[in-house]
Amino acid sequence: MTQFELPPSLSIAGNEKIAMDILSRIWGKRGIFTCTVANTLTSTIPGISDAGDTPELTMFTGPADAELLVLSKTKCMKGIPINPGGIPSPATLTMAALELSKMPYLIVNGGCKVVPNIPYIEMGGECGEKITTGKAVKNVRTVFENGVAFGELLAKSYDFVVISESCAGGTTTALAVMMAMGVIKENLVSSSSPKNPKELKTNTVMTGLNAAGIKVGDLAHDPLKAIECVGDPMMPANVGILIGAAKHVPVIVGGGTQLTAVIAAAIELDPSIVGNIFQGTTRWLMNDPNSSNLKIMESVSKDVPMVYVNMDYSNSPYEGLQAYEWGYIKEGVGCGGSSVAAIIESSGMITCNDLLDRVHKIYKGIMNFD
Repeated sequence: MTQFELPPSLSIAGNEKIAMDILSRIWGKRGIFTCTVANTLTSTIPGISDAGDTPELTMFTGPADAELLVLSKTKCMKGIPINPGGIPSPATLTMAALELSKMPYLIVNGGCKVVPNIPYIEMGGECGEKITTGKAVKNVRTVFENGVAFGELLAKSYDFVVISESCAGGTTTALAVMMAMGVIKENLVSSSSPKNPKELKTNTVMTGLNAAGIKVGDLAHDPLKAIECVGDPMMPANVGILIGAAKHVPVIVGGGTQLTAVIAAAIELDPSIVGNIFQGTTRWLMNDPNSSNLKIMESVSKDVPMVYVNMDYSNSPYEGLQAYEWGYIKEGVGCGGSSVAAIIESSGMITCNDLLDRVHKIYKGIMNFD
């Protein structure tokens, strides 16, 4: 066990004892980053998701994010994934973390309508239907089992594993799955917009639950069924990877409220992973006034802490990045988890200032700024 002091770039919320134990076991060690991309037609419901300039373009968000990580450019669409107003994808921070740490990374296809034009790990999933059908995800058991096998494979070669996602509309599906499981009974999930469309999300979720013939809490002990009814294709892949890897090595669950549903499902299926996982996220997500990651995690498990990176874009010369301080984006593409992991791998030598400098360089390059 390595002795260390938590650097200023990181903070802990929740169970500090477990967080410090896990951190001490992986401090300065070698990890691998994975990002599971997927599509759900739920994201095309007008007003549900801002993870794309239009509802239709949300189908390109995950694949384009994956291409950006691997190629530093996109092939499935022109330009880069942006939110309305020209706010860049959080993949820019993920790229910075991966470049600085030189951490290996893999793209996982949970189920995409638009397939990324890069090498990826195939899970056998399909694009998800709208959750309002009550039949949202196909091949759930197969994808989950493939995820478990993949997670176990990763754990054989690395000291820790980071999982993450890019799936537009995923906070709505996360809310639906957690309500189906009875983890939460109110809308506590985040949004990529400062104007979180809570009423629309809640109404969409209740329509989906009704269509599936289930009430809040009916699927408390059957998370895979909850995902099948009202989830998205990212979930079974990441639930499987999380369980498969965490049985052997620590796992950083890189993401915000979208990933709390993955954690809830994984713990219900295999409670033994508690004590070997923590959520890696951002200060922006933890400080979001329109959601509560802390309350959700307290409902999921009081023994899954959050370690978050204290990134601050307020002094950035670019308005697109400053918007993160105004409540836009907050998380995604594992930007928090990859940043936390980069700091861990470097034994704290990589700082938030280093990450910010690299983000500026990446942003200038992909936006063709002088």
